[in-house]
Amino acid sequence: CRQSSYGYDQRAEVLGTQGMIATDNVYPNTAKLYKTEFTGNADMPYDFFLQRYNEAYVTETIAFCESLVNDTPVPCTGEDGLVALVMSLAADMSAAENRWVKFSEVVNSVYCKSPTECELVAQSDVFPEGFKPVSDATELLVPDIDAQNEEKEERKSWKGRVKSFLRLDK
Repeated sequence: CRQSSYGYDQRAEVLGTQGMIATDNVYPNTAKLYKTEFTGNADMPYDFFLQRYNEAYVTETIAFCESLVNDTPVPCTGEDGLVALVMSLAADMSAAENRWVKFSEVVNSVYCKSPTECELVAQSDVFPEGFKPVSDATELLVPDIDAQNEEKEERKSWKGRVKSFLRLDK
């Protein structure tokens, strides 16, 4: 809750059948107080997102710039973003319905026209009944254009034309 008396709480736990992962708030320091009347952090958590996530933003920006300069893939793909979207939608549904929600319940509600244009299928008439996506989230992604271009270039090359002539490309 953003207006909580103890700061902006960003703790999270994800429980699974084979383990769990937990994150804690970011504090200005790691000092903890242990007294008869209070046990806890000496400081309040950071209350502004740039303070809380400064290191992440810097690391993210550096990695993105390096990818541009070196013409290498970015560390976070469209698939990563889609997974984060599905997770956040499942968390919202869980909070609203006060129950556990499987990601598979949410996957079919997301449709991506392009890497920058995703929408909730339930709010769109893009798919007629019976044609909505029914499998995993990766099938909702737009095809990898770089891979398609590489395949086209391969077919145009001398080696590609020989493969095609000998029907080895099928």
